[in-house]
Amino acid sequence: MKNKLLNAILLCSVIMANAQTKYGVQASGVMSSASFSESSTDNIDKDLNAGFAAGVYAEFPLNTKFSIKPGLNFMQKGVKVSNKFTDEGTQYKQNVKANLNYLEVPVLAIYNFKGTDGKWFVGAGPSASYGISGKLKGKLNVNDGETSQSESFSVHAFRKENDNGADFKRFDLGAEAVIGHNISKNMAVQVNYIHGLSNIASNSGFDNEKFKNRNMMVSLKYKI
Repeated sequence: MKNKLLNAILLCSVIMANAQTKYGVQASGVMSSASFSESSTDNIDKDLNAGFAAGVYAEFPLNTKFSIKPGLNFMQKGVKVSNKFTDEGTQYKQNVKANLNYLEVPVLAIYNFKGTDGKWFVGAGPSASYGISGKLKGKLNVNDGETSQSESFSVHAFRKENDNGADFKRFDLGAEAVIGHNISKNMAVQVNYIHGLSNIASNSGFDNEKFKNRNMMVSLKYKI
């Protein structure tokens, strides 16, 4: 068994060494939102949250058209949320901005092809992220018809509720798709969409609470 494992590792090493592996860096602008539901809130409005991402990647050609491209990125996700509701004659208005910072590892299968205006590529694959930091910041306005009060708040995204946190789950699994264009031998532009599959919301407060990330990225890549 050990010999078979060593032979498999050696074979993979030889393939990688002969595959003309390419390495690169990339920087991205990110527009994020989220799909969520909570049984206790109504009249929710969502807005996109702007962020950025940066990282490195490797590309292992399988043949002239297909390749495998894993990467490692620092990536900002999040969403802006506002909602209004009335309870026993008192009006409540709340604005919240979620800024979530992740380390993301995508593994994409890439198909390269030639178009009328140069070389293009498309791809898809899984994306696994781990939340390293983040905050939920907002303001709550309360108006009972006679007086109006407002209060700002800030909680850590991934800490427990008893530690001033929102208790978000750190692991986030998603499905990613990409389309891009090689503008030169070493540079390319691409657009990625990451569809979060994991519910990162804690269920300690509401049984039906859900929060799933949605992210669009526009990236500039440079092959080293």
